[in-house]
Amino acid sequence: MLQPVMHVLKRKNIILASGSPRRKELIENIGLKVGLCPSLFEEDLDPKSFNSFAAFVEETALQKVLEVESRLIKQGQAPDIVIGADTMVTLDGELFGKPTSEADAFQMLSRLSGQSHTVYTGVVVKALDKVVKFTEHTNVIFGKMNEEQIKGYIATGEPM
Repeated sequence: MLQPVMHVLKRKNIILASGSPRRKELIENIGLKVGLCPSLFEEDLDPKSFNSFAAFVEETALQKVLEVESRLIKQGQAPDIVIGADTMVTLDGELFGKPTSEADAFQMLSRLSGQSHTVYTGVVVKALDKVVKFTEHTNVIFGKMNEEQIKGYIATGEPM
């Protein structure tokens, strides 16, 4: 899909509005070089003010992109393309944010254990004045975990 424009994209300053090495790896796997610039956007949007989980994650991703682009421009490092993403887990119509503590992570993982839930990822790509937004969702069946397994997983730092 990108092959016809890869020669152009390879010359662009592409920034990922994230500190995620995994997201960087995903973009690099398609042959693009990308720099990381974690967003400072305070993720305080109210999910209830959106008509869908997709609209919520897309708007959060957009705000991350706009914050990073603005900051880099002020620093004289205007990017050609900024990519942002936001991922949220939902279970029974409830949105799960990032855990705020290990106790919060334990409660969340305990609720997800043995359940089927949906993960939404909103993506925003901004180049100049053009913005493209899309959302993917995945239904996940989470295996049953006992208390010891949940604590062990939290100890890895991954849920945080």
